[in-house]
Amino acid sequence: MLLFLIEAEGRRILLDMGNGSLAKLQKDVDLAALDLIAISHLHFDHFGDLFCAKYQLESRRACGEAIPRIPLLTPRLPAWARAELCTNDVFEPHVIEDGLRFRMGDAALEFIGTVHLVESYGVRLEAEGRTLAYSGDAGACPQLARVAAGADLFLCEATLTEGPCAEEGHHLRAATAGRLAAENGAKRLLLTHYHTPQAQTVLREARAYFERTELTAIGKTWRWIKGDGRVYGLELKNVLLVRCTGI
Repeated sequence: MLLFLIEAEGRRILLDMGNGSLAKLQKDVDLAALDLIAISHLHFDHFGDLFCAKYQLESRRACGEAIPRIPLLTPRLPAWARAELCTNDVFEPHVIEDGLRFRMGDAALEFIGTVHLVESYGVRLEAEGRTLAYSGDAGACPQLARVAAGADLFLCEATLTEGPCAEEGHHLRAATAGRLAAENGAKRLLLTHYHTPQAQTVLREARAYFERTELTAIGKTWRWIKGDGRVYGLELKNVLLVRCTGI
């Protein structure tokens, strides 16, 4: 499901690590080379493969590899998840709360509480003078304006299309994602967490409000380019297609 690899300030940062994402991730980067993992909320399509990652790192350390602890930022974990993830010094756990700011070198992450079925956070990552914003999973709420505000790249869920839906209230419509980008000064919008058969409908409905909209795609990389042609700012790799339901 969901996993995004961000390279900024010489760091490798993961946003979310959903079930089925680990194999795709390892085509791009060794787990031991990660500098930080941040989990937006505790649904398995966003954090399920953390358990597999922990087991792999734990096993490699037991066989003699010198792998440093990786900072792991999550909402407060239930006891069963703490017992699995917070043992043997594989991760350096931190609890996310609304307004938390976490610095890693010159990169800074800010977490903003949103509205979902479980405790959930939007994320703003600032590095090299640019801002990436990520909605996580959320229903329409005022907090998303704070998440999106002035972002150079706004990565936003677009689970729903126009029409009645039982999930309204804890997921966003594509049109709402487009309005959020337009009304809050985002420069580019990337849609994620959509149902694959509805991809073009999702794109069309968002673009009705914000033209500079794209869909996430397997292995695609987004960069900011200076006038001299050199890459700078954040690099986002969507290493796994999001929300593929097969319906």
